Amino acid sequence: MKEIFINKDDIKARIHVWGHEKNPTIICFHGLGSTSLSFIELGYLFKNEYHVIAIDLPGHGKTPAFEKEENYEMPNMVIWMDKIISTITEKKFYLLGHSYGANIALYYLYTYPSKVIKTMLLDGGYYLKKEWYDYQTSISGNITSLQREIDYYIQDFDDYCFDSVEEHIEVEKSNYIRWSNLLEEASKDLVQIEKGKYRWHANGVTAKAAIKSMYNCPPSSIYEKLPKSIYLLQSTLPNSMNEYRNNFAENFSKCTDSKLKRIEEAGHLIHWDKPNEVIKEIIYWFR
Repeated sequence: MKEIFINKDDIKARIHVWGHEKNPTIICFHGLGSTSLSFIELGYLFKNEYHVIAIDLPGHGKTPAFEKEENYEMPNMVIWMDKIISTITEKKFYLLGHSYGANIALYYLYTYPSKVIKTMLLDGGYYLKKEWYDYQTSISGNITSLQREIDYYIQDFDDYCFDSVEEHIEVEKSNYIRWSNLLEEASKDLVQIEKGKYRWHANGVTAKAAIKSMYNCPPSSIYEKLPKSIYLLQSTLPNSMNEYRNNFAENFSKCTDSKLKRIEEAGHLIHWDKPNEVIKEIIYWFR
């Protein structure tokens, strides 16, 4: 695994790379609040067959945040992404996106279809903000509006604080159904030391901008304009969300003419909970 820092013209970013550049390339976009190391297990498992490249999104990991909120809007985000990708490879590539990164992947595919061979989405690209708020309202949930979701993430990110990395790791472990040394390495990448405390690497300002971008640029607005080369893997935990997930994943599949598969007993970070199942589907789709 290589950690590389790009600093060229108006773009700065950290990326992680696995495998040799002679192999087919997979470009990975992580989710909100995550980092490029969320793909660490996939990177190691695919390093002999693929050239796997994962990018820290703006305001995440060690990539600086955008100065202007409008730069997070999807049309601007994918232009920035393409500048990063163009410094890494000139070849066509496979695209892998998780959650928020799946939304970005769809807009990238829409904007630069000739550069992408096939796309796989890991539990993302089908969540729609306005419809999610309506659903939350119908079940008396907590996230019933854009502002409520923004407030939730600001508190979640900015109030995250521990005295030791071990305390942070224990919290991370409790969120998933399995654990490994590589997942622990990725989890350590989620905190940064500030004044002797371990705090979340992304802040509320970044979260607010990302959430607004997903609200203002819903992927449904481009569903019918996308290439027919998409495969969505859907999570199934918690069970309480399956009514919403199933309806919107099926609508996504119908509108985009894409392939859909539900991964049983997998939470939202689907490639952490069920890596073997995800790897099997990646091999099938990117063959």
